[in-house]
Amino acid sequence: MLLATALLSVPGTANGGSAGWTFALYICSDNDLDYWAEVNLEQLMSVGSTRKVNFVVLWDPSTGPADLFYVDKGELVMKSDFAYSGMETNMGDPKVLAAFADYLNAKYKAENVMMDLWDHGDDFRGICFDDNPGTGEDRDFLTHQEIVAALDGKGMDIVAADGCGIGTVEVAYEYALGGIAEWLVANENYVPLQGFPYDVIASDLVRDPGMDAEELSAIIVEHYAEYYQGGWLTELAAIHLPSVPGMVQELWDVTAILMDDMGLYKGLVASGKAKATMGWSQYGWEGFVDFPTIFEVVLSRAPVGSDLAEQTEELLDAIWEAVPYVGAGTPADVWDPEGLSVFFPGSNGSFTHNTWWRGSLYPTMQFAQDGWLEFLQTYYAV
Repeated sequence: MLLATALLSVPGTANGGSAGWTFALYICSDNDLDYWAEVNLEQLMSVGSTRKVNFVVLWDPSTGPADLFYVDKGELVMKSDFAYSGMETNMGDPKVLAAFADYLNAKYKAENVMMDLWDHGDDFRGICFDDNPGTGEDRDFLTHQEIVAALDGKGMDIVAADGCGIGTVEVAYEYALGGIAEWLVANENYVPLQGFPYDVIASDLVRDPGMDAEELSAIIVEHYAEYYQGGWLTELAAIHLPSVPGMVQELWDVTAILMDDMGLYKGLVASGKAKATMGWSQYGWEGFVDFPTIFEVVLSRAPVGSDLAEQTEELLDAIWEAVPYVGAGTPADVWDPEGLSVFFPGSNGSFTHNTWWRGSLYPTMQFAQDGWLEFLQTYYAV
């Protein structure tokens, strides 16, 4: 159980003065994650809000209704004036996420706002899987399109995903086109159950509430990598969303060359894909590989001075601009994750039959529609 928890039904108003940050957690543990939600909330309570930093949590546990809390040092202060407080709430409903964002803007206005989506994540499917209503495949969850719609115009500076597999090109592109934030902080593979190290992140933010969104995003990545040293196959990246559309346009320049003569280039692409396979593939998520690594291999083997080499070099420059901060635990650093994964199934059979990859959902991603599905179809047709 959480320690030193104050259940006070009081209106939601921020501390006096102009806050530098509102750091918000949208915690869906209405599944099997209650214990870990308590761990992370204890970490936040060890620091607590200040006049310059608001820590605000909407938490839906498996043991009761959802409630909204303001995090003070040593206690959670329940707020009674949020529409979904005290109700059995479906955190997979985008209306709840939108209402939470509106509440933050009304009650905890700050120069910067971070929305942390906390729960199980599943690459292009989404995040925040709520067991009430539904269980198993019947659970509701937030699709990425629903997240974009819910946070449109809400003034988020950072969207973070404390859940597995959200750090994909597909998700970053969806969020970038939606314009929902400047930064996405996400993991291209597994987030351990302990989640982010909220105590050290909160301590740094309270110590320097004047930091901007880039600085906080970088600090989260740095502390995450430090936290998971020694036996952890995990990484985290800070992705600059306004740079992602340009990066993807550079990608289409490269894939156009490759598709024009896939018979010549398939071996080169296959070599890049093989090297891009990451350590976590042994656990069954092998349909995603490290995106930058594919094209580092392509560049290393492309004919010197060729159009392919020139265009691939421009793509890699765009990737580093879009993903400037990456941190990995050990032994994850052995396979050198570079911050973004991409859907690239291991075989034509897996790609064609979609038995594992929920192929009916993948085409809903704009990245797939704009060119990646065509590239995969061309690659597997040769």
